[in-house]
Amino acid sequence: MSTICALCGNPLTSMDTLLGENKLSDGQLLCNKCLNEATNVNKNLINNLSSFNLAEIRGILLQGKLGIYEEPEVFQISSFQQNINLASDSGESGYQYRPEAPSRLDEIKDQIVGLNARLSIFVNSEVKELVNILDKDERLIAIAEGKYLYNNLEGVLVATQRRVIFFDKKFFGGVDKNEFILEKISSIDHSSSLLTSSLKLNVSGAVVEFKLYNKSAAKDFDNAIRNVRQKPQTQNIPQNQASANSFYGTQKSPEPQSYHKPQTAASNVKKESAEVIFQQLERLGKLREMGVLTEEEFAEQKKKLLERL
Repeated sequence: MSTICALCGNPLTSMDTLLGENKLSDGQLLCNKCLNEATNVNKNLINNLSSFNLAEIRGILLQGKLGIYEEPEVFQISSFQQNINLASDSGESGYQYRPEAPSRLDEIKDQIVGLNARLSIFVNSEVKELVNILDKDERLIAIAEGKYLYNNLEGVLVATQRRVIFFDKKFFGGVDKNEFILEKISSIDHSSSLLTSSLKLNVSGAVVEFKLYNKSAAKDFDNAIRNVRQKPQTQNIPQNQASANSFYGTQKSPEPQSYHKPQTAASNVKKESAEVIFQQLERLGKLREMGVLTEEEFAEQKKKLLERL
Protein backbone atom coordinates (compact mmCIF):
# COMPACT_ATOMS: atom_id res chain seq x y z
CA MET A 1 0.00 0.00 0.00
CA SER A 2 1.24 3.51 -0.84
CA THR A 3 2.52 5.58 2.09
CA ILE A 4 2.22 8.99 0.44
CA CYS A 5 -0.69 11.14 -0.72
CA ALA A 6 -1.34 10.64 -4.46
CA LEU A 7 -2.01 14.38 -4.89
CA CYS A 8 0.50 16.33 -2.77
CA GLY A 9 3.11 13.61 -2.21
CA ASN A 10 3.25 14.17 1.55
CA PRO A 11 3.60 11.10 3.79
CA LEU A 12 0.28 9.71 5.02
CA THR A 13 -0.33 9.81 8.76
CA SER A 14 -2.17 7.25 10.86
CA MET A 15 -5.18 9.60 10.88
CA ASP A 16 -5.24 9.56 7.06
CA THR A 17 -5.41 5.77 6.89
CA LEU A 18 -7.09 4.93 10.19
CA LEU A 19 -10.58 4.29 8.83
CA GLY A 20 -9.60 3.48 5.26
CA GLU A 21 -11.98 6.15 3.96
CA ASN A 22 -9.43 8.09 1.89
CA LYS A 23 -9.06 5.41 -0.80
CA LEU A 24 -10.02 6.10 -4.44
CA SER A 25 -11.45 3.67 -6.98
CA ASP A 26 -8.01 3.14 -8.55
CA GLY A 27 -6.42 2.29 -5.18
CA GLN A 28 -4.72 5.66 -4.67
CA LEU A 29 -4.85 7.31 -1.21
CA LEU A 30 -5.35 10.95 -0.24
CA CYS A 31 -4.28 12.79 2.89
CA ASN A 32 -7.00 14.50 4.92
CA LYS A 33 -5.86 17.95 3.75
CA CYS A 34 -6.27 17.11 0.05
CA LEU A 35 -9.51 15.28 0.74
CA ASN A 36 -10.92 18.34 2.50
CA GLU A 37 -9.95 20.58 -0.42
CA ALA A 38 -11.71 18.27 -2.87
CA THR A 39 -14.86 17.92 -0.77
CA ASN A 40 -15.07 21.71 -0.44
CA VAL A 41 -15.50 21.78 -4.23
CA ASN A 42 -17.73 18.72 -4.58
CA LYS A 43 -19.77 17.72 -1.53
CA ASN A 44 -20.67 14.37 -3.16
CA LEU A 45 -17.16 13.14 -2.38
CA ILE A 46 -18.05 12.83 1.29
CA ASN A 47 -20.14 9.71 0.72
CA ASN A 48 -18.89 8.55 -2.70
CA LEU A 49 -15.11 9.00 -2.66
CA SER A 50 -14.50 5.34 -3.56
CA SER A 51 -16.27 5.83 -6.91
CA PHE A 52 -13.80 8.53 -8.07
CA ASN A 53 -10.31 7.95 -9.47
CA LEU A 54 -7.24 10.17 -9.15
CA ALA A 55 -7.68 11.83 -12.56
CA GLU A 56 -11.25 12.82 -11.67
CA ILE A 57 -10.17 14.26 -8.31
CA ARG A 58 -7.51 16.36 -10.03
CA GLY A 59 -10.11 17.62 -12.49
CA ILE A 60 -12.45 18.60 -9.65
CA LEU A 61 -9.68 20.52 -7.85
CA LEU A 62 -8.63 22.27 -11.06
CA GLN A 63 -12.13 23.42 -11.83
CA GLY A 64 -12.55 24.53 -8.23
CA LYS A 65 -9.45 26.74 -8.56
CA LEU A 66 -10.75 28.17 -11.83
CA GLY A 67 -14.19 28.74 -10.32
CA ILE A 68 -15.97 26.83 -13.07
CA TYR A 69 -16.95 23.67 -11.23
CA GLU A 70 -20.28 22.12 -12.11
CA GLU A 71 -21.77 18.92 -10.81
CA PRO A 72 -20.96 15.94 -13.06
CA GLU A 73 -23.77 14.90 -15.30
CA VAL A 74 -24.95 11.47 -14.20
CA PHE A 75 -26.26 9.39 -17.06
CA GLN A 76 -29.37 7.79 -15.69
CA ILE A 77 -32.01 5.67 -17.32
CA SER A 78 -34.35 7.85 -19.38
CA SER A 79 -37.78 8.87 -18.15
CA PHE A 80 -39.32 6.97 -21.07
CA GLN A 81 -37.65 3.74 -19.98
CA GLN A 82 -38.66 4.44 -16.38
CA ASN A 83 -42.29 4.65 -17.51
CA ILE A 84 -41.96 1.33 -19.33
CA ASN A 85 -40.48 -0.25 -16.19
CA LEU A 86 -43.30 1.15 -14.04
CA ALA A 87 -45.85 -0.35 -16.39
CA SER A 88 -44.09 -3.71 -16.18
CA ASP A 89 -43.88 -3.58 -12.39
CA SER A 90 -47.59 -2.75 -12.09
CA GLY A 91 -48.53 -5.86 -14.06
CA GLU A 92 -49.77 -4.05 -17.18
CA SER A 93 -49.40 -6.19 -20.26
CA GLY A 94 -47.91 -5.01 -23.53
CA TYR A 95 -46.66 -1.54 -24.42
CA GLN A 96 -48.41 1.24 -22.54
CA TYR A 97 -48.51 4.76 -23.93
CA ARG A 98 -46.60 7.35 -21.96
CA PRO A 99 -46.58 11.06 -22.77
CA GLU A 100 -42.76 11.41 -22.79
CA ALA A 101 -41.07 9.69 -25.71
CA PRO A 102 -37.28 9.28 -25.40
CA SER A 103 -35.14 11.81 -27.19
CA ARG A 104 -32.14 10.66 -29.20
CA LEU A 105 -29.91 12.00 -26.41
CA ASP A 106 -31.85 9.89 -23.87
CA GLU A 107 -31.23 6.80 -25.99
CA ILE A 108 -27.51 7.56 -26.23
CA LYS A 109 -27.21 8.14 -22.48
CA ASP A 110 -29.03 4.86 -21.81
CA GLN A 111 -26.50 3.10 -24.05
CA ILE A 112 -23.62 4.72 -22.12
CA VAL A 113 -25.14 3.51 -18.85
CA GLY A 114 -25.49 0.02 -20.32
CA LEU A 115 -21.78 0.01 -21.22
CA ASN A 116 -20.78 0.99 -17.65
CA ALA A 117 -18.60 3.72 -19.13
CA ARG A 118 -16.88 6.18 -16.77
CA LEU A 119 -16.91 9.64 -18.35
CA SER A 120 -15.82 12.87 -16.66
CA ILE A 121 -17.54 16.25 -16.77
CA PHE A 122 -14.94 17.39 -19.32
CA VAL A 123 -16.74 15.51 -22.12
CA ASN A 124 -20.34 16.50 -21.38
CA SER A 125 -20.41 18.60 -24.56
CA GLU A 126 -19.04 15.69 -26.60
CA VAL A 127 -21.74 13.36 -25.27
CA LYS A 128 -24.42 15.84 -26.36
CA GLU A 129 -22.72 16.18 -29.75
CA LEU A 130 -23.22 12.45 -30.37
CA VAL A 131 -26.79 13.30 -31.38
CA ASN A 132 -25.38 15.03 -34.47
CA ILE A 133 -22.58 12.54 -35.14
CA LEU A 134 -24.39 9.20 -34.97
CA ASP A 135 -27.03 8.06 -37.44
CA LYS A 136 -30.45 7.31 -36.00
CA ASP A 137 -29.97 3.56 -36.29
CA GLU A 138 -26.43 3.52 -34.88
CA ARG A 139 -25.87 2.18 -31.37
CA LEU A 140 -22.84 2.56 -29.15
CA ILE A 141 -20.84 -0.58 -28.45
CA ALA A 142 -17.91 1.19 -26.69
CA ILE A 143 -17.00 4.71 -25.54
CA ALA A 144 -14.07 6.28 -23.67
CA GLU A 145 -12.14 9.51 -23.18
CA GLY A 146 -8.69 9.70 -24.69
CA LYS A 147 -6.19 11.17 -27.14
CA TYR A 148 -5.71 10.54 -30.85
CA LEU A 149 -1.93 10.24 -31.11
CA TYR A 150 -1.82 11.25 -34.78
CA ASN A 151 -2.78 14.85 -33.99
CA ASN A 152 -2.63 14.79 -30.14
CA LEU A 153 -6.22 15.99 -29.90
CA GLU A 154 -8.07 15.02 -26.72
CA GLY A 155 -11.70 14.00 -26.99
CA VAL A 156 -13.98 10.97 -27.09
CA LEU A 157 -13.53 7.67 -28.91
CA VAL A 158 -16.70 5.72 -29.73
CA ALA A 159 -17.43 2.52 -31.60
CA THR A 160 -20.73 1.58 -33.20
CA GLN A 161 -21.84 -1.46 -35.17
CA ARG A 162 -20.50 0.24 -38.32
CA ARG A 163 -17.55 2.49 -37.47
CA VAL A 164 -15.04 3.85 -34.96
CA ILE A 165 -15.14 7.62 -34.44
CA PHE A 166 -12.82 9.98 -32.58
CA PHE A 167 -14.04 13.55 -32.16
CA ASP A 168 -13.34 16.70 -30.19
CA LYS A 169 -15.94 19.42 -29.62
CA LYS A 170 -14.27 22.80 -29.70
CA PHE A 171 -14.94 25.29 -26.90
CA PHE A 172 -15.95 28.01 -29.35
CA GLY A 173 -17.86 25.71 -31.66
CA GLY A 174 -16.98 23.25 -34.37
CA VAL A 175 -16.01 19.59 -34.20
CA ASP A 176 -12.84 17.78 -35.24
CA LYS A 177 -13.84 14.27 -36.29
CA ASN A 178 -12.00 11.21 -37.61
CA GLU A 179 -13.86 8.03 -38.48
CA PHE A 180 -12.81 4.52 -39.50
CA ILE A 181 -15.21 2.05 -41.10
CA LEU A 182 -15.17 -1.36 -39.40
CA GLU A 183 -14.92 -3.19 -42.71
CA LYS A 184 -11.59 -1.45 -43.41
CA ILE A 185 -10.06 -2.37 -40.03
CA SER A 186 -7.86 -5.40 -40.69
CA SER A 187 -6.43 -5.85 -37.18
CA ILE A 188 -6.68 -4.57 -33.62
CA ASP A 189 -4.14 -4.52 -30.83
CA HIS A 190 -4.41 -3.22 -27.27
CA SER A 191 -2.25 -2.86 -24.20
CA SER A 192 -2.67 -1.32 -20.76
CA SER A 193 -0.57 0.41 -18.11
CA LEU A 194 -1.29 1.39 -14.54
CA LEU A 195 -3.82 4.13 -15.35
CA THR A 196 -4.28 4.21 -19.15
CA SER A 197 -4.52 1.88 -22.12
CA SER A 198 -3.52 1.94 -25.79
CA LEU A 199 -5.64 0.92 -28.79
CA LYS A 200 -4.12 0.36 -32.24
CA LEU A 201 -6.18 -0.12 -35.40
CA ASN A 202 -4.75 -1.21 -38.74
CA VAL A 203 -6.94 0.64 -41.24
CA SER A 204 -6.23 0.00 -44.92
CA GLY A 205 -2.55 -0.60 -44.18
CA ALA A 206 -2.11 2.43 -41.90
CA VAL A 207 -1.89 2.14 -38.11
CA VAL A 208 -3.90 4.62 -36.02
CA GLU A 209 -3.33 4.72 -32.26
CA PHE A 210 -5.31 6.09 -29.33
CA LYS A 211 -4.38 6.59 -25.69
CA LEU A 212 -7.44 6.01 -23.53
CA TYR A 213 -7.73 7.37 -19.99
CA ASN A 214 -8.93 4.10 -18.51
CA LYS A 215 -6.75 1.02 -18.22
CA SER A 216 -9.52 -1.35 -19.38
CA ALA A 217 -11.05 0.83 -22.13
CA ALA A 218 -8.85 -0.41 -25.00
CA LYS A 219 -9.67 -4.03 -24.16
CA ASP A 220 -13.39 -3.14 -24.09
CA PHE A 221 -13.11 -1.62 -27.58
CA ASP A 222 -11.21 -4.65 -28.86
CA ASN A 223 -13.82 -7.08 -27.51
CA ALA A 224 -16.77 -4.98 -28.72
CA ILE A 225 -15.47 -4.67 -32.28
CA ARG A 226 -14.53 -8.35 -32.42
CA ASN A 227 -18.02 -9.34 -31.31
CA VAL A 228 -19.55 -7.26 -34.10
CA ARG A 229 -17.19 -8.63 -36.73
CA GLN A 230 -17.31 -12.24 -35.55
CA LYS A 231 -18.83 -14.67 -38.08
CA PRO A 232 -19.17 -18.49 -37.97
CA GLN A 233 -16.61 -20.49 -39.87
CA THR A 234 -17.57 -21.91 -43.26
CA GLN A 235 -17.41 -25.71 -43.41
CA ASN A 236 -15.10 -27.75 -45.68
CA ILE A 237 -12.52 -25.06 -46.36
CA PRO A 238 -8.85 -26.14 -46.26
CA GLN A 239 -7.01 -24.86 -43.22
CA ASN A 240 -4.40 -22.91 -45.21
CA GLN A 241 -7.13 -21.20 -47.24
CA ALA A 242 -9.08 -20.39 -44.08
CA SER A 243 -6.01 -18.68 -42.62
CA ALA A 244 -5.55 -16.64 -45.78
CA ASN A 245 -9.17 -15.55 -45.74
CA SER A 246 -9.29 -14.71 -42.04
CA PHE A 247 -10.02 -11.22 -40.84
CA TYR A 248 -6.33 -10.64 -40.23
CA GLY A 249 -5.40 -11.88 -43.70
CA THR A 250 -6.68 -10.90 -47.14
CA GLN A 251 -10.17 -9.51 -47.50
CA LYS A 252 -10.98 -11.18 -50.83
CA SER A 253 -13.33 -13.75 -49.38
CA PRO A 254 -16.89 -12.48 -48.69
CA GLU A 255 -17.05 -14.79 -45.66
CA PRO A 256 -14.12 -14.14 -43.28
CA GLN A 257 -13.42 -17.21 -41.19
CA SER A 258 -12.51 -15.61 -37.89
CA TYR A 259 -11.75 -12.25 -36.44
CA HIS A 260 -9.07 -13.70 -34.12
CA LYS A 261 -5.39 -13.88 -34.95
CA PRO A 262 -4.02 -17.35 -35.79
CA GLN A 263 -2.74 -18.88 -32.56
CA THR A 264 0.91 -19.49 -33.19
CA ALA A 265 3.80 -19.61 -30.78
CA ALA A 266 5.18 -16.35 -32.17
CA SER A 267 1.85 -14.49 -31.80
CA ASN A 268 1.73 -15.28 -28.09
CA VAL A 269 4.86 -13.22 -27.44
CA LYS A 270 4.11 -9.50 -27.51
CA LYS A 271 7.07 -7.47 -28.75
CA GLU A 272 7.31 -3.71 -29.12
CA SER A 273 9.86 -1.30 -30.54
CA ALA A 274 12.58 0.04 -28.29
CA GLU A 275 11.28 3.58 -28.83
CA VAL A 276 7.84 2.71 -27.46
CA ILE A 277 9.34 0.86 -24.47
CA PHE A 278 11.67 3.75 -23.61
CA GLN A 279 8.78 6.22 -23.80
CA GLN A 280 6.81 4.12 -21.34
CA LEU A 281 9.85 3.81 -19.07
CA GLU A 282 10.14 7.58 -19.07
CA ARG A 283 6.48 7.90 -18.05
CA LEU A 284 7.04 5.38 -15.26
CA GLY A 285 9.98 7.43 -14.03
CA LYS A 286 7.82 10.55 -13.91
CA LEU A 287 5.13 8.71 -11.98
CA ARG A 288 7.77 7.60 -9.48
CA GLU A 289 9.07 11.16 -9.13
CA MET A 290 5.51 12.40 -8.52
CA GLY A 291 5.07 9.81 -5.77
CA VAL A 292 2.35 7.90 -7.64
CA LEU A 293 4.55 4.77 -7.78
CA THR A 294 6.66 3.31 -5.01
CA GLU A 295 10.16 2.02 -5.76
CA GLU A 296 8.85 -1.57 -5.67
CA GLU A 297 6.00 -0.79 -8.07
CA PHE A 298 8.36 1.07 -10.39
CA ALA A 299 10.82 -1.85 -10.44
CA GLU A 300 8.05 -4.35 -11.17
CA GLN A 301 6.60 -2.34 -14.07
CA LYS A 302 10.09 -1.62 -15.44
CA LYS A 303 10.87 -5.35 -15.50
CA LYS A 304 7.64 -6.07 -17.41
CA LEU A 305 8.41 -3.41 -20.00
CA LEU A 306 11.96 -4.64 -20.58
CA GLU A 307 10.65 -8.16 -21.17
CA ARG A 308 8.64 -6.80 -24.12
CA LEU A 309 11.75 -5.59 -26.00
